[in-house]
Amino acid sequence: MNLVKAKGYIYGFVIIICLTAIIIDLYYSITPTIMGLVKGDDYIYYDPKQVTLFLLLPAMIVADLSVVFLLLPFRKKTDIIRQKCMIPTMIYAIAAFIIGILLSIVISIYPLGTDYYQCRSTSIVSSGSYYARSEEMCKQRAYLSTSEEEQPPQTPEYNELEPPAR
Repeated sequence: MNLVKAKGYIYGFVIIICLTAIIIDLYYSITPTIMGLVKGDDYIYYDPKQVTLFLLLPAMIVADLSVVFLLLPFRKKTDIIRQKCMIPTMIYAIAAFIIGILLSIVISIYPLGTDYYQCRSTSIVSSGSYYARSEEMCKQRAYLSTSEEEQPPQTPEYNELEPPAR
């Protein structure tokens, strides 16, 4: 095996590992938000980008499988399958992107704008916000989070390595 072919396999495996990790991370971070919206939870975190990314997950899975097909030894057979899947996948990805943006706008206006109260959060990192059914729930959550931050760490009255005195 020559050096160029070995590099190709190594790069392929790195891409597969990275894409799979991204897909799993997105799935587990986006699903609670989407399910919270569907179930109508009392307190949710919503970021408009999450809807678009959720709709693009199937296209990401096909791209991951495409890289797997490139590494298989019977590549001539898998290239035909991969080429047949790429055009529908690209059409789906473009449609999912457009529908995701429009759906994000609709979700921001209807359920979140009418049924929820936006909790004030100052984050320069994330564009998402917390939403609650009432303003009191926002204040209660804010009070709980600040009261946890203000408490000093509790120190034990005895050495943890020695048994307590009787």
